[in-house]
Amino acid sequence: MKKNKFVDPHGRHIRVYVDLLNSPAYRVLGFSAKALFFDLRSKITRTNNGNISATLSDLKHYGWNSSATLSKSLYELRALGFIDVTVEGGLKQGRRMPSLYRFTDLEVFEYPKLGIQPLRETRDYSQLKSVSEAKFRLKTRCAELKELGKKKQQSNKKLPVQI
Repeated sequence: MKKNKFVDPHGRHIRVYVDLLNSPAYRVLGFSAKALFFDLRSKITRTNNGNISATLSDLKHYGWNSSATLSKSLYELRALGFIDVTVEGGLKQGRRMPSLYRFTDLEVFEYPKLGIQPLRETRDYSQLKSVSEAKFRLKTRCAELKELGKKKQQSNKKLPVQI
C-alpha cells in the first residue's frame, strides 16, 4: 500500500538551520547578501543544489535591478563560505554560460550533463569562529575573488571571437 506524500498546504518552504543564522559569518553579511542568500535558497528543490544560477535576468522578479549589487552580494556569500562555484561561467562553444553555484550546507548530487560531481556538505562558513575573523576573511577573500574575476575578463578579451 502506497503512503500519501505530505503536501504542505502553504506550498514550498525554505529550510535554514539556526546554527547557520547564529554563525559569526552570517552576522557579518550585508543586507543585500542576506537577501540574495534567501532568494537563491528559494530556487532549491530536492536535488538541484550545484545547479543554481544567479544571473540578473533570473533574479529580476525577486527585485534585483543592479548588477553591481548582485555581484557584490555574490562575492560576500562566496567569501564567507555560504555558496561555492560548481561550474565557471563564460563563453563556451560560442555561447555565454552562467556560473552555477551550490550551497555549502547542502549535499550536491551528480549532474553528468553539466559536469557537476557529487559532493557532501562542507559548511565552509562554520570554520570562522569569531566576528572579527569573519570580517577579516570577508575583506581579504572579496579582494581575491574580484582580482580573479578581473584576470578572467582580461584573458577572455585576448581570445578572438569567431563570428
